Amino acid sequence: MLRCVSAVAIAAVVASFVTTPVFAQDGFARQEQLQELGADLSGISARVQSSVDQTMRSMENLQSTSQDDRTNQAFAILDTIETETRQVIGKISVTSPFMSALDDARASVLVLLRKNERDPPSPSRDARIAALTNSLSSIDAQSAQIIAAEGTLNSLLAEHALLRAELMRNGEVRAVQAFVEDLSTLTDGLEEMASVLSEISENVVVVPTQASLATE
Repeated sequence: MLRCVSAVAIAAVVASFVTTPVFAQDGFARQEQLQELGADLSGISARVQSSVDQTMRSMENLQSTSQDDRTNQAFAILDTIETETRQVIGKISVTSPFMSALDDARASVLVLLRKNERDPPSPSRDARIAALTNSLSSIDAQSAQIIAAEGTLNSLLAEHALLRAELMRNGEVRAVQAFVEDLSTLTDGLEEMASVLSEISENVVVVPTQASLATE
């Protein structure tokens, strides 16, 4: 329905009340008051047309997938975090070259440990075995931590997906609120215009009486 309200239509309404010399010539209008009300109406019509345009944009936003600035900024931050997160996951995943190299390193340490275990008992041999055993335990613990970190990062990405959906829903609600506010402004402007038009009709245009017509 709002598409029917154009600048041309509003301007025509204003012009019809500002440029009405017939009334002035016939003495049926108070020309000075008519001009003042016409000026008021012109200003109102400009505001109404602006409100129509803004309301139309708000209506289009309700049907589009675009987000407001706050949502876009949040999405940009999430995009950066997720890009970095995926890069890290790619480097530490179980099938990554890094984890394959770590497995090879652990295997090498284990081979070295077994080799030293076959050496004749001695304090230095026991020290080497203890050091290698501690190193192997540390490698195993850190490997477990890396695998756990990968799981945490994947969970973070899943949480981001939920957060994105929440941001989208919040943005949609704000779009509705903006539309309602713009529609309210438009309604107020139209009511103001109707009031001025009513005043023009009731107080400016004077209907001649039978007595006045008889004396002319």
